[in-house]
Amino acid sequence: MIPSVLINGDALTVLRHMEPGTVDFIITDPPYGIDYQSNRAKDPDTKKPKIANDKSPFIWWLYDAFRVLVDGGGVLCFSRWDVQQIFIDAMKIAGFTVKSVVVWDKTVHGMGDLKGSFAPRYETCIFAVKGSYTFPNSRPDDIMQSQRTNGLKLLHPNEKPLDLMRRLIEVTTRPNDLILDPFTGSGTTCVAALLTGRRYIGIELLQQHYETAQKRLYEAAYTVGGA
Repeated sequence: MIPSVLINGDALTVLRHMEPGTVDFIITDPPYGIDYQSNRAKDPDTKKPKIANDKSPFIWWLYDAFRVLVDGGGVLCFSRWDVQQIFIDAMKIAGFTVKSVVVWDKTVHGMGDLKGSFAPRYETCIFAVKGSYTFPNSRPDDIMQSQRTNGLKLLHPNEKPLDLMRRLIEVTTRPNDLILDPFTGSGTTCVAALLTGRRYIGIELLQQHYETAQKRLYEAAYTVGGA
């Protein structure tokens, strides 16, 4: 049985060397291709680094993701409305069957064009499968409400709420399943996997975010251990 592991490295390289059919489910938030830079922190010393490989939608991991996934496994890939179709098309080319799109309702809207566009309040998460997938419990709704993390408390510029990731894991996987996140960031998916009794493989390129994820996983393991 493959143990949980957090890897500081390039997702493309790590995935290329993984054995086929070893991962039960993939939950990840890849670079959307929007060259995002958070401006919430005005002090340059506290600003989060820009997302790596974010000049264009980062789809190149999908072929090996399909290869390492078990038959009957699935993937949840976060995206945004303006690049969503690019990811969907790339998933289909890689071999996935795209089943639906989950909407994450953040409950509060973000910024953007304050006078010329609707206030952005949601993100999308593409659900695709390899072969024939069956939900482990009842069929979940395709809208999940979870308040986004306060910008001043973010450990990563694109950090997802822990409760959202826990719910996604619980409705799509079974205890002790192995979950892969090739773009781990601050480690939220891995922490959620640990807290729900799943194993994880997390891959993060940037040393700063890798160290943050390490710290969060250590604290989560301490909590689970009841110490």
